[in-house]
Amino acid sequence: MKIRGRLIIAFLIMIFFPFVTGGLCVRFILDEQSTFLKTTYDVETENYETSLNPVKILFNLTMNDYTTLVNIADTDPGKFHDTEYLQKINHSLSSMDSFLILKEADSITFCGNQQKWQKMSSLPGISDFTKGTDDMVYMDQTASMMIKKKDFHFSDGDVGQIFLVTDFSSLMPRWKESAIAMIRSFLIIILITALLLIVWIYRGIVYPLNILRIATKQIASGNLDLPIRRVSSDEIGDLCEEFEDMRIRLKSMLDERIRYEEATRVMLSSVSHDLKTPLTAIKGYAEGLLDGVAGTPEMQQKYLHTIYSKANDMTYLVDELSLFAKMEQSSLTYHFIPINLADYFTDCLNDFSLDLGSYGIALSIYNTTPADTMILADPEQLKRVIHNISNNACKYMDHKPSTLHVVIEQEPSSPVETPLYRQINPDGTEVVSPVQQEKFIRICIRDEGPGIAPDDLPRIFDQFYRADASRNSATGGSGLGLSIVSQIISAHGGKVWAESTLGEGTSIYFTLKQVQQGNGGTYEQNTDH
Repeated sequence: MKIRGRLIIAFLIMIFFPFVTGGLCVRFILDEQSTFLKTTYDVETENYETSLNPVKILFNLTMNDYTTLVNIADTDPGKFHDTEYLQKINHSLSSMDSFLILKEADSITFCGNQQKWQKMSSLPGISDFTKGTDDMVYMDQTASMMIKKKDFHFSDGDVGQIFLVTDFSSLMPRWKESAIAMIRSFLIIILITALLLIVWIYRGIVYPLNILRIATKQIASGNLDLPIRRVSSDEIGDLCEEFEDMRIRLKSMLDERIRYEEATRVMLSSVSHDLKTPLTAIKGYAEGLLDGVAGTPEMQQKYLHTIYSKANDMTYLVDELSLFAKMEQSSLTYHFIPINLADYFTDCLNDFSLDLGSYGIALSIYNTTPADTMILADPEQLKRVIHNISNNACKYMDHKPSTLHVVIEQEPSSPVETPLYRQINPDGTEVVSPVQQEKFIRICIRDEGPGIAPDDLPRIFDQFYRADASRNSATGGSGLGLSIVSQIISAHGGKVWAESTLGEGTSIYFTLKQVQQGNGGTYEQNTDH
């Protein structure tokens, strides 16, 4: 649930839930109050408003009896001299916690409940008959009693007062208790609602934020191994997922950086060694020339040739490092042009065969593609690919004579259904034609060296990596040759991979895009030196 929806629901719960549950509690309490009035005073409450007004209940409780007394006082006040009649009325009132008091002049002639009467503070005095205020209702707060009074005159002219007193000492505490129960219930409901909302919001917002806070502290301290779990489906859950993606990327970048720094350290050590060796040789042969050790022209020529060869090795190593730096900065420029496959490889490999001859290695070229096959490539960079693979193979062919095999052939088509291109003409007719798929040429350069171990084979295209366990590390090299090959072929839209068998040799494969397929034959060329 989104945070916005969570907050809206929390708001609605805060507004409606307390009132709904509070209303149910109030209704329950009022039902209890109505039941109490029914069982105690035999009063039927028509609505909850009556139950909430104890004064009105007390007033209506004895209203019929009071009306009867008022009528007698107005029509036949002499009945009040009949004690049995008063006792009879008083007895009916006792079930409603009420009793009668009759007062003639200043003397009380009848009292229905002496004990309760003694608790009363006083009785109301005689009203002014001329103003029509002879019957009134009074409240005795001290004794918790309601007094209905009627002033009248007896037949002999004496002033009389009849009092109907209702004791609400048992009703008011009950009503107060009900009111307190309502307030208590409402407060408990508010508290429970608040606690539930706090727990819900905490688990939905604060808890995920705490997880993120812990994760950020771990990341800040350099610990990228602690995964960040998605604990909700809202925006914070999305944030957790994004933090997890960021952690994975940072960890990958850190691992790559550590690997890169380690590889750089190894590379610098290797390059330092590779530079130091020719520099030492150049320095030694130069000192020999200066000291006159090479006394004959033949010896001087040999020394100069060695110095020249070592200088070329240093130049190649520096060029390779410079090319790698450009690739890392994505500043290497490619110039792709259509070139004839057979002519290009024939010229390139024939030039390289001269260098192979000095190593006692023969070159075998086998081309099964048509003679007019064209590829799209950068001639200079493709030449570097061929040179790096061939030079790498020559370094590790530990027995002479050996042969470097180059096989050029059509890349087999993928066994997938050919996609169709559909076009709707203005006249409504549909034209369906197969989409022309790109074709590739596959080149294999295979040596007859010791091969590469299976554990090392997947990594030979990594930067700075050299499979020293299976190949002689004394051959030197920066470990960038095949990495450069991989990047150049990738820029050409092809792919590169290797296959190797220990004791038999290694095959490096790469593919190039074909831009034209011609008609021609198959030819094979072998050059031995």
